[in-house]
Amino acid sequence: MGLPRPPEHFDRIYSPPEPPTPRRRRPGRLTVLSAAAVVAAAAMALVFLLPVGGDDGRAASGRTASSAPGGAPTASRRRYSTLPPACGTVSERTVRRLVPGGRPTSSGNATFGYCGYGSTSGEPRWLSVDLRLYTEIGAFTPEQSAQRHFDIKWTLAGRSTEDRTVTLEALPGLGDQAYRWFKVDRRRPLAIGEVAVRTGNVVITAGYSEPTAGTEPSPRQRERCLEEAAAVAREVLGSLG
Repeated sequence: MGLPRPPEHFDRIYSPPEPPTPRRRRPGRLTVLSAAAVVAAAAMALVFLLPVGGDDGRAASGRTASSAPGGAPTASRRRYSTLPPACGTVSERTVRRLVPGGRPTSSGNATFGYCGYGSTSGEPRWLSVDLRLYTEIGAFTPEQSAQRHFDIKWTLAGRSTEDRTVTLEALPGLGDQAYRWFKVDRRRPLAIGEVAVRTGNVVITAGYSEPTAGTEPSPRQRERCLEEAAAVAREVLGSLG
């Protein structure tokens, strides 16, 4: 029957692999396993390649989100080689204002940084910052790798099931690409404003959340959460240097 062939190497990280040319017929179980592997790889690639909208994917505002925001986003004036400490990207004044008594929780490495704050007094509020640094991968430049990650975030936001999306829209004038997303936690009465930004080869995600005002967030609360998340994202952008 012979040994199965080792997996072949592919440079394109987001393209489905081409099935290997068979040298001979492989009977029974090996044939089934080989075909299943090709189908699974192709299905996984489609998750990353399909646009947000699809046939029926519409943002809560009624607009079809067919592609990630940002125009021609791969060109950038700046390429970053390091990330600042995530908990140092937001000023103490901002933390005190948004999450009184908030204590930081952080994690990270050379290409990833996270910092979260939860208020310990008064109304419970939360603030989070996530940074990702991208390097050259195969034939893709650092900027292209970051763009692909950002496009995937946009796609997944449009298809989220864990939270109920109220609005999801492009945010012009911030970095090379940006969007803002207002959602409601399905398990808790929690209003969440999130802003994601790509600048060069770095992707930043800033989130601010607070309990909903009543049974449903008001337009005023929605704008406040989104504006606070955008303000935090701008602070993080300024800390990149």
